[in-house]
Amino acid sequence: MDTNIRDDAYNQIKYNIIHFHYLPQQKVSEKMISTSLKLGRTPVREAIIRIEREGLIEVIPQSGTYITTIDMHLAKESRFVRESIEENVMQQAVVRVNDKNIQLLNRNMKKQELAAQSKATDDFFDLDQDFHHTFYKIAGHDSVWQWLQLNTIQLDRFRRLRLKVPGLDWQTLLRHHQNILNAFTNKDIDELKYLTHIHTHLMLDEQQKVVERYPNYFTNIDI
Repeated sequence: MDTNIRDDAYNQIKYNIIHFHYLPQQKVSEKMISTSLKLGRTPVREAIIRIEREGLIEVIPQSGTYITTIDMHLAKESRFVRESIEENVMQQAVVRVNDKNIQLLNRNMKKQELAAQSKATDDFFDLDQDFHHTFYKIAGHDSVWQWLQLNTIQLDRFRRLRLKVPGLDWQTLLRHHQNILNAFTNKDIDELKYLTHIHTHLMLDEQQKVVERYPNYFTNIDI
């Protein structure tokens, strides 16, 4: 089987889980996913096995296949890891500031603003991811970013769900991103480190509102 077909199935299913096109506790099947994504049963079956290992899908014997809930303990642990790494990445990226990097990040910011105006939730989250990913690439740590994508999945699910919660406006995220970009442009390492801490800490500040809005989407809330 073509590796691209396998990867396509894996990426699409994982994307749909993280973006809540498939909801926590929802029962799914190979047939349902194959039909909705217009993919063959074999690549879908292999993708499900792969995604199950990552904790996004649970196969319960004699019951079925379900999308897992968000493990809040793992999400908070992931946040700690992300903050610890990202502060160092930002410090390394800032010494590589150039016009091309700044233009790339500014274009991303403009797209974020447009996505926020139109409430394009999927687009906004993807642009948010691209914004942070850019700093890792500038710092020469793209492989670290790829590692994080496999090991901070529960955090990413929380962050994506946050965009669905009434009362948690997107302007906070836009303001944080713009301030980070300004500090990066000005090569202000101390300010950049502080802003990165504030931004990655946001999850802890907002977790209660997210959990209260979607209590059935979480496990290990009090750990």
